[in-house]
Amino acid sequence: MAVVKFLQTLPFFSEFGADELAEAATHVHERTFYRGEVILLEGEAPQAVYIIVRGQVRIYRLSPDGREQVLERLGPGKAFNLVPVLDGRPSPSNAMAWTAVTAYVIERGHFLQMMREYPALAMAALTEFATRLRHMTALVEDLSLRTVRARLAKLLLTHAAQEKEIPRRMTLQEMAAQLGTVREVVGRALAEMEREGLIHLERHRILIVDRDGLETKAML
Repeated sequence: MAVVKFLQTLPFFSEFGADELAEAATHVHERTFYRGEVILLEGEAPQAVYIIVRGQVRIYRLSPDGREQVLERLGPGKAFNLVPVLDGRPSPSNAMAWTAVTAYVIERGHFLQMMREYPALAMAALTEFATRLRHMTALVEDLSLRTVRARLAKLLLTHAAQEKEIPRRMTLQEMAAQLGTVREVVGRALAEMEREGLIHLERHRILIVDRDGLETKAML
Protein backbone atom coordinates (compact mmCIF):
# COMPACT_ATOMS: atom_id res chain seq x y z
CA MET A 1 0.00 0.00 0.00
CA ALA A 2 1.39 3.40 -1.02
CA VAL A 3 0.29 5.06 2.22
CA VAL A 4 2.12 2.50 4.37
CA LYS A 5 5.30 2.77 2.30
CA PHE A 6 5.27 6.54 2.64
CA LEU A 7 4.53 6.55 6.38
CA GLN A 8 7.44 4.24 7.14
CA THR A 9 9.84 6.78 5.61
CA LEU A 10 8.77 9.44 8.14
CA PRO A 11 10.41 9.98 11.54
CA PHE A 12 6.94 10.04 13.12
CA PHE A 13 6.35 6.39 12.20
CA SER A 14 9.90 5.02 11.95
CA GLU A 15 9.45 2.66 14.92
CA PHE A 16 6.04 1.35 13.91
CA GLY A 17 5.82 -2.31 12.97
CA ALA A 18 4.00 -3.58 9.89
CA ASP A 19 0.69 -4.08 11.72
CA GLU A 20 0.94 -0.70 13.42
CA LEU A 21 1.66 1.03 10.12
CA ALA A 22 -1.30 -0.69 8.51
CA GLU A 23 -3.52 0.48 11.37
CA ALA A 24 -2.19 4.05 11.13
CA ALA A 25 -2.84 4.04 7.39
CA THR A 26 -6.55 3.45 7.99
CA HIS A 27 -6.72 6.90 9.60
CA VAL A 28 -4.99 8.69 6.72
CA HIS A 29 -6.97 10.61 4.09
CA GLU A 30 -5.38 11.94 0.91
CA ARG A 31 -6.08 15.53 -0.09
CA THR A 32 -4.92 17.51 -3.10
CA PHE A 33 -4.64 21.29 -3.39
CA TYR A 34 -4.04 23.40 -6.46
CA ARG A 35 -1.29 26.02 -6.56
CA GLY A 36 -2.32 29.09 -4.59
CA GLU A 37 -5.11 27.33 -2.72
CA VAL A 38 -5.44 28.21 0.97
CA ILE A 39 -5.19 25.06 3.07
CA LEU A 40 -5.52 26.57 6.54
CA LEU A 41 -6.47 29.97 7.88
CA GLU A 42 -5.15 31.63 11.01
CA GLY A 43 -7.73 31.36 13.77
CA GLU A 44 -9.32 28.13 12.53
CA ALA A 45 -10.15 25.44 15.06
CA PRO A 46 -7.67 22.52 15.05
CA GLN A 47 -8.92 19.74 12.82
CA ALA A 48 -6.01 17.62 11.59
CA VAL A 49 -2.30 17.14 11.03
CA TYR A 50 -1.15 17.48 7.41
CA ILE A 51 1.84 15.58 6.04
CA ILE A 52 3.12 16.69 2.63
CA VAL A 53 3.56 13.93 0.07
CA ARG A 54 4.27 16.08 -2.98
CA GLY A 55 4.69 19.80 -3.53
CA GLN A 56 5.54 22.83 -1.39
CA VAL A 57 3.45 24.55 1.29
CA ARG A 58 3.99 28.11 2.47
CA ILE A 59 3.29 28.91 6.13
CA TYR A 60 2.71 32.62 6.73
CA ARG A 61 1.12 35.36 8.85
CA LEU A 62 -0.70 38.50 7.74
CA SER A 63 -0.45 41.87 9.44
CA PRO A 64 -3.59 44.02 9.96
CA ASP A 65 -2.61 46.07 6.88
CA GLY A 66 -2.25 42.93 4.76
CA ARG A 67 1.54 42.62 4.74
CA GLU A 68 2.64 39.02 4.53
CA GLN A 69 5.44 37.42 6.55
CA VAL A 70 6.50 33.97 5.38
CA LEU A 71 7.47 31.81 8.35
CA GLU A 72 8.67 28.77 6.45
CA ARG A 73 8.23 26.76 3.27
CA LEU A 74 7.79 23.04 3.69
CA GLY A 75 8.27 20.16 1.27
CA PRO A 76 7.62 16.41 1.07
CA GLY A 77 7.80 14.55 4.36
CA LYS A 78 7.15 17.64 6.47
CA ALA A 79 4.12 17.97 8.73
CA PHE A 80 2.22 21.12 9.61
CA ASN A 81 -0.62 22.23 11.89
CA LEU A 82 0.91 20.28 14.79
CA VAL A 83 0.71 23.12 17.32
CA PRO A 84 -3.08 23.61 17.30
CA VAL A 85 -3.68 19.87 17.10
CA LEU A 86 -1.69 19.35 20.30
CA ASP A 87 -2.80 22.35 22.36
CA GLY A 88 -6.37 22.50 21.07
CA ARG A 89 -6.20 26.23 20.35
CA PRO A 90 -6.82 27.99 16.99
CA SER A 91 -4.23 27.85 14.24
CA PRO A 92 -1.54 30.53 14.72
CA SER A 93 -0.76 30.85 11.01
CA ASN A 94 -2.01 30.37 7.47
CA ALA A 95 -0.98 27.62 5.06
CA MET A 96 -1.12 27.90 1.27
CA ALA A 97 -0.14 25.51 -1.50
CA TRP A 98 2.95 27.10 -3.05
CA THR A 99 2.79 24.48 -5.81
CA ALA A 100 0.24 21.79 -6.51
CA VAL A 101 0.20 19.73 -3.30
CA THR A 102 -0.76 16.23 -2.27
CA ALA A 103 -1.00 15.72 1.48
CA TYR A 104 -1.97 12.96 3.88
CA VAL A 105 -4.36 14.20 6.55
CA ILE A 106 -4.80 12.60 9.98
CA GLU A 107 -7.69 13.91 12.05
CA ARG A 108 -6.80 15.36 15.44
CA GLY A 109 -8.49 12.67 17.52
CA HIS A 110 -6.74 9.83 15.71
CA PHE A 111 -3.34 11.56 15.88
CA LEU A 112 -3.64 12.21 19.62
CA GLN A 113 -4.73 8.63 20.22
CA MET A 114 -1.69 7.31 18.33
CA MET A 115 0.58 9.58 20.39
CA ARG A 116 -0.85 8.11 23.57
CA GLU A 117 -0.38 4.55 22.33
CA TYR A 118 3.07 4.97 20.77
CA PRO A 119 5.65 6.95 22.78
CA ALA A 120 8.00 6.96 19.79
CA LEU A 121 5.46 9.06 17.87
CA ALA A 122 5.23 11.52 20.77
CA MET A 123 9.03 11.77 20.91
CA ALA A 124 9.19 12.37 17.14
CA ALA A 125 6.62 15.15 17.53
CA LEU A 126 8.74 16.75 20.27
CA THR A 127 11.81 16.55 18.03
CA GLU A 128 9.85 18.25 15.27
CA PHE A 129 8.83 20.99 17.69
CA ALA A 130 12.46 21.50 18.71
CA THR A 131 13.48 21.85 15.06
CA ARG A 132 10.72 24.38 14.37
CA LEU A 133 11.58 26.32 17.54
CA ARG A 134 15.19 26.68 16.38
CA HIS A 135 13.95 27.87 12.98
CA MET A 136 11.60 30.43 14.52
CA THR A 137 14.32 31.65 16.90
CA ALA A 138 16.64 32.23 13.94
CA LEU A 139 13.82 34.02 12.09
CA VAL A 140 13.18 36.35 15.03
CA GLU A 141 16.91 37.07 15.23
CA ASP A 142 17.04 37.93 11.54
CA LEU A 143 13.98 40.20 11.67
CA SER A 144 15.02 42.04 14.81
CA LEU A 145 18.81 42.20 14.57
CA ARG A 146 19.72 42.19 10.87
CA THR A 147 19.11 44.79 8.19
CA VAL A 148 16.94 44.10 5.16
CA ARG A 149 20.06 43.97 2.97
CA ALA A 150 21.64 41.39 5.29
CA ARG A 151 18.47 39.29 5.25
CA LEU A 152 18.27 39.58 1.48
CA ALA A 153 21.91 38.47 1.10
CA LYS A 154 21.19 35.46 3.30
CA LEU A 155 18.07 34.62 1.28
CA LEU A 156 19.98 34.75 -2.01
CA LEU A 157 22.75 32.55 -0.64
CA THR A 158 20.24 30.05 0.71
CA HIS A 159 18.40 29.74 -2.60
CA ALA A 160 21.59 29.65 -4.64
CA ALA A 161 23.04 26.84 -2.48
CA GLN A 162 26.20 25.74 -4.27
CA GLU A 163 25.23 27.26 -7.59
CA LYS A 164 26.12 30.72 -8.88
CA GLU A 165 22.66 31.72 -10.00
CA ILE A 166 19.12 31.95 -8.70
CA PRO A 167 16.25 31.45 -11.15
CA ARG A 168 13.82 34.38 -10.97
CA ARG A 169 10.95 32.20 -9.85
CA MET A 170 10.58 34.35 -6.75
CA THR A 171 8.96 37.69 -7.39
CA LEU A 172 9.93 40.83 -5.49
CA GLN A 173 6.69 40.42 -3.55
CA GLU A 174 7.63 36.87 -2.52
CA MET A 175 11.11 37.98 -1.45
CA ALA A 176 9.56 40.81 0.56
CA ALA A 177 7.15 38.37 2.24
CA GLN A 178 10.05 36.19 3.32
CA LEU A 179 12.11 39.15 4.52
CA GLY A 180 9.38 40.99 6.41
CA THR A 181 9.46 44.12 4.25
CA VAL A 182 7.90 45.55 1.07
CA ARG A 183 8.78 44.91 -2.57
CA GLU A 184 10.07 48.43 -3.20
CA VAL A 185 12.70 48.01 -0.48
CA VAL A 186 13.76 44.66 -1.94
CA GLY A 187 14.05 46.18 -5.42
CA ARG A 188 16.30 48.96 -4.14
CA ALA A 189 18.44 46.53 -2.16
CA LEU A 190 18.95 44.30 -5.21
CA ALA A 191 19.93 47.31 -7.31
CA GLU A 192 22.43 48.40 -4.66
CA MET A 193 23.96 44.93 -4.51
CA GLU A 194 24.36 44.97 -8.28
CA ARG A 195 26.08 48.37 -8.16
CA GLU A 196 28.43 47.01 -5.51
CA GLY A 197 29.37 44.10 -7.76
CA LEU A 198 27.88 41.41 -5.53
CA ILE A 199 25.23 40.18 -7.97
CA HIS A 200 24.15 40.66 -11.56
CA LEU A 201 20.45 40.96 -12.38
CA GLU A 202 19.08 39.38 -15.53
CA ARG A 203 15.50 38.94 -16.64
CA HIS A 204 15.15 35.32 -15.57
CA ARG A 205 17.90 34.90 -13.01
CA ILE A 206 20.14 36.54 -10.44
CA LEU A 207 23.84 35.78 -10.84
CA ILE A 208 26.04 35.77 -7.76
CA VAL A 209 29.24 37.56 -8.76
CA ASP A 210 30.95 37.87 -5.37
CA ARG A 211 29.88 35.08 -3.01
CA ASP A 212 32.37 36.05 -0.29
CA GLY A 213 31.14 39.64 -0.38
CA LEU A 214 27.54 38.47 -0.21
CA GLU A 215 28.34 36.24 2.76
CA THR A 216 29.93 39.22 4.51
CA LYS A 217 26.82 41.30 3.76
CA ALA A 218 24.61 38.57 5.23
CA MET A 219 26.33 38.94 8.60
CA LEU A 220 25.75 42.70 8.95
